[in-house]
Amino acid sequence: MKINKGKYIAALLTATLLSAGILSGCNAKQERSTPDTTGQTRAETGGGKRELTVVKESKPPAEQGISVQRIHRIDGANIEKWLSDHELEIQETTLEKQAIATKEGQYSYHRFRFDLESGKRLSIKDQAEADQGEVIKSFPSPDGKYSFIQTWRNKYTAVNTIKNIATGELRGVAIDNYMEMGGWLNNDSYILATGSMKDRGEIWNISVDGSRKKIALQDSDIEIFTEFAVGNGKIYYTDAKSRLKSFTPTQTRPIQLAEDVSSLSLSPDGQRIAVSTAGNGGQEEPRLLIYDTGGHVQGLLIGKGDLLSYPSWSPDSSKLAFAVYTEDKGGMNGIYIFDTVSGKVSPLGLSYQPVYPLSWNPSGTRLGITVDDKEKLIVTHIVDFKK
Repeated sequence: MKINKGKYIAALLTATLLSAGILSGCNAKQERSTPDTTGQTRAETGGGKRELTVVKESKPPAEQGISVQRIHRIDGANIEKWLSDHELEIQETTLEKQAIATKEGQYSYHRFRFDLESGKRLSIKDQAEADQGEVIKSFPSPDGKYSFIQTWRNKYTAVNTIKNIATGELRGVAIDNYMEMGGWLNNDSYILATGSMKDRGEIWNISVDGSRKKIALQDSDIEIFTEFAVGNGKIYYTDAKSRLKSFTPTQTRPIQLAEDVSSLSLSPDGQRIAVSTAGNGGQEEPRLLIYDTGGHVQGLLIGKGDLLSYPSWSPDSSKLAFAVYTEDKGGMNGIYIFDTVSGKVSPLGLSYQPVYPLSWNPSGTRLGITVDDKEKLIVTHIVDFKK
């Protein structure tokens, strides 16, 4: 969903990434020197106060965490999906009529296949015309052998199928659903939370042969699933009391992992969960933490601010990109990248404030960032990282 935050970016600068053991947990008025958080303490779920050890560097660090090789600019378009490491599908937005006091502005949308190497755009027939209003979404299995496909005929009804990638065979899944929340439990099973117009709806374990089995989860604290993720044999969600829970298809009752959780993002390998806190009822700034699948905090918080948005794991789960907005300009602002190997968080040069989800290419060497622009409506910057 599109948001409007921060200043418009009028020009593109080729920036280098700053190396930092980031300032999470520092006072709002920060020192110019970059603090390091390598002296970290570990806090367990439901444990005591989390503390941050800050070591002020008198000299620049010897090694740079992440550096930029090049930044591409795509005017007036956002990323729909990556087709390869250098090709992507984009949607171009054009203003047809200016907004007036009594009417909103009118826009047109067109899709293109865009090649970063050549800069060429190849028009793609509008999906609404091609599919008579249908929207098709596909979710490949971890091993790439199958795909769970949803064909949305309208915003309330989807037709679900399992596709064998090698043979092209399609197997229908006779389930009515109103939501697209779900994910691959493993190579052979897809978990789907169907949703409902009146309650949380059912949860189904769907096999690659098209068969299905209802999961009997018992939890009276779920009104509707707002956060739901699946991977590496487990299912994760938040309940009505902002508690993060997990369970397996054979469990009827969940295990509580953490409290005060507003959103979650499971890494592709299913080993880590990026969790945004709710900020304790507005008394504290929201924070971004990394948990393991057992509910243990990994090190310290990696970010905090008035708004934490668009956490996005690289395909190999080695990096997490996320956006932070803080009203106090001395706080964290812009795009940051957390490296799971070094444990460091590095800010990305300019203070980008994205209005679409951050998007990695398949190899994790490029990151797409779409921001508002006064002249072009939106502009997408694609950052090439040095290997």
